[in-house]
Amino acid sequence: MSFLKLEKYTLEICKFNAGWGIWHYFVVALCGLLSLAEASTSLTVPTVAPLIACDLKLNRDQATMPIATSSFGMAVGAFLFGTISDVAGRRKSIPITTGIVFCASATLSFAQAHFLINLSVFMLGLGVAGNNIVLRVYLIECLPMRKRGTCLAVIDMFWMVGYLSALGVSWSMMPSVIRILRQQFRPSSWRVLVIVCGMPSLVIACISGLLPPSPRYSLHRRRTRQALKVLQQMYAINTSTHANTYPIRDLSDCVRPDDEDEHGSIRRYFTKTWKRVHRVYKPPYKRITLCGMLACLLHFPGFTWLALWNTHVLQEIGSDHVVSGNGTCNISVQNMALDFVRSCDEVNEARFGLLSLVSLGYVLGETLLIVGIDVVGRRPYLIFSGLAGGVASLALIFRLHHAIRVTLSSIFLAAYAIGRTTTCVLLLENYPTALRGTAMGLTRILPHLTIFALQLFLRTTCLLSIIIASTSLMGAAIVMLLVPDLTRLPMKE
Repeated sequence: MSFLKLEKYTLEICKFNAGWGIWHYFVVALCGLLSLAEASTSLTVPTVAPLIACDLKLNRDQATMPIATSSFGMAVGAFLFGTISDVAGRRKSIPITTGIVFCASATLSFAQAHFLINLSVFMLGLGVAGNNIVLRVYLIECLPMRKRGTCLAVIDMFWMVGYLSALGVSWSMMPSVIRILRQQFRPSSWRVLVIVCGMPSLVIACISGLLPPSPRYSLHRRRTRQALKVLQQMYAINTSTHANTYPIRDLSDCVRPDDEDEHGSIRRYFTKTWKRVHRVYKPPYKRITLCGMLACLLHFPGFTWLALWNTHVLQEIGSDHVVSGNGTCNISVQNMALDFVRSCDEVNEARFGLLSLVSLGYVLGETLLIVGIDVVGRRPYLIFSGLAGGVASLALIFRLHHAIRVTLSSIFLAAYAIGRTTTCVLLLENYPTALRGTAMGLTRILPHLTIFALQLFLRTTCLLSIIIASTSLMGAAIVMLLVPDLTRLPMKE
C-alpha cells in the first residue's frame, strides 16, 4: 500500500462516528465560557496602566513597561503551555492556565512595588496565552469534521463577548468614582477593576473539571479504554441510545500512539519537546509551520491591540486626510494605551465609546464565519478577508466623513477576525495530535515578541501604520492559501 493510500485509509477510520448533539453543545458552551473568562482580562493591563501611573506617580515610559511585560509573558506562555499540553494533556492544562490568570489578577490588585506589578502582569500574560492555545487544541480534538470551523468561530465569538463585556465594565467603573462619590478621581480604584475582571477565571477554572478527556489525546497516550469510554458516552448522549451500541470497537489505528510511557522527569519533558519542535520543521509539516509562523506574525497585533490602534487612528486623523504623511498624526503605544484617561481626574469617554463601536466589527466577522466556514470552505474566507480588509484599511487615508471612516474601520476589524480565526482553524487541522500543541505554541511566539518590541520602541505616523496594517492582512491571507484546506475532511494524523 502506497503512502498516500495509507494516509487516506488512516484518515477515513479516524471518523469516530459519535454523532452531533447535546454532548457537543455542552462541551462547546463550556469552552466558550472559558474563552469568555480569558477575554475578560484582555483589557486589564491597557486600561489600568494609566491608573497605575497616576497612583504610583510614574512617567509615561514607566507606565508602558507593564504593558510590554504582559506581551512578553504571552510569548512565553503560548509556547510553554502548548508544549505542556502535548506532554501532560489538554484537559489538565486548562484549569492550570485559568488558575494562573486569577492568581495573577489577585496579586496585581494588591501589588505596591514596581517589581511585583511587572511580575503579576507577566504571569497574567502567561496564563492568558496558554489558555488560548490549550483551549482550542482541546476543542478541535472533540469535534466532528463537519463542525470544526463553526465551533472554533463560536469560541472566538464568546471571546468577543467577554472582550466587549470587559470594555463595558472598565468604562463604567473608571468614572464611577467621580459620579458617585463626587470627589476627586481616585486612581487606586484600578485595584478593584483588576480583581473584578479576573474573577470569572476562578469560577470557570472550577467548572472546567466537567470537561471530558480529549479522545484523540487519550489514544495518543495509549489510553484506549478511556478514549472508547468518552466516545461511547458522546455517542449515547448525542443519539439517545445505549453506549454499547457504539459501532467502533478498534481504535488502535486511528491516532499514532506515543512511543514512550507518560511518566518521566523534567529532563524528559525537554527532550520530548525538542523532538517535537524538530519534527514540525521537517517534511511533511515544514511548509505548514513556516506559512503558519509568517501568517501569525502578520496578524501580530491581536484583537485588543488592533482595535486600540484603529480607535487611536480615527481620533487622530479626525476629518483630515493623511495621504501627505506630514507627521501630524502619530502612533505610539503610550498614546494608544495611556489615553484612556485624559488626566488623573478625568476619563477619556470618547476613547471608550469609539473603541466599543469599532469593536463590533469583530462580532460581524465571527458571525459570517459561523454561518459559512464549514459550508464554503476556508480559502474563500481567506481571500475575502485579505481583499476586504486591505481595501477598507487603505481607504482610511483619504478625506472621508467620520461615520464612513468608522464603518470602514469596523469592516477592517471584521476582516481581521475572519482571517485570524480561519488561520487558527487551518493550522489546528493540519497537525497530528502528537504535535498540535507544540506547533500552535511555536506560531504564537514571534507575534507576541513583535508586539513586545513595538510597545517599547514604536514611533511612527498614521499613514505608515495604515499601509502596514493593510499589507499585513493581505499578506497573511496569501500565505495561508498555501496550507491545505481540510474542509469536510478528517484532520491530519
